[in-house]
Amino acid sequence: MPTTDPFGLLEIVGTIAFAVSGGAVAVRAGMDWLGVIVLAVVTAVGGGTLRDLLLGQVPVSWMVHPWPLAVALVTGVLVILIASRRPHLAMDSLSPVLVADAIGLAAFTVGGTQASLIAGQIGVVAVILGVVTGAGGGVIRDLLASQRPLILVGQIYALAALGGATLLVLLDTWGLPAVGARWAAVAVILAVRLAAIRWDWALPRFTPAKTSQP
Repeated sequence: MPTTDPFGLLEIVGTIAFAVSGGAVAVRAGMDWLGVIVLAVVTAVGGGTLRDLLLGQVPVSWMVHPWPLAVALVTGVLVILIASRRPHLAMDSLSPVLVADAIGLAAFTVGGTQASLIAGQIGVVAVILGVVTGAGGGVIRDLLASQRPLILVGQIYALAALGGATLLVLLDTWGLPAVGARWAAVAVILAVRLAAIRWDWALPRFTPAKTSQP
């Protein structure tokens, strides 16, 4: 487990937050304990798995370094224990979890973008795969829970990841040191996402058309 690297610590915090988010959605959807565990794990490792498969990197990262799987499993069990005592608690709406989720989005997006660049992908592809890494697990979670993906109807989320990934690719193209570029991208994603949480920023939405009754 990457506990000595500050960036690795961000990944651990993000993995826990993503797992809490997945488990909480499963609780609200009325799933059983296995469903809670599955959604916790899928949300935590789904984005990275999609990235690795698209890059043709197998076995995927969590099979080589299984610490994210272990962290997600333990977190899922904790969600079950908490939900059993307080079933109406919306854990993924708590401020500490939202902040941790923002940290995870930043760490996973930047990590996914860097991994794509190292694999030789062009900038546009690296940006897309970075966003997939950061937000893909949440999309899979929502689809398994039979709900619209929250990143498409809620606060600014994927847009923050897109901005940070794009900045990272630009800084890499301009030849800036990798460490500085990475932390600059993390800062942008965190700033945008935390501002969206604080002031409830969201893109304009369409109102569904009402169908006339026959």
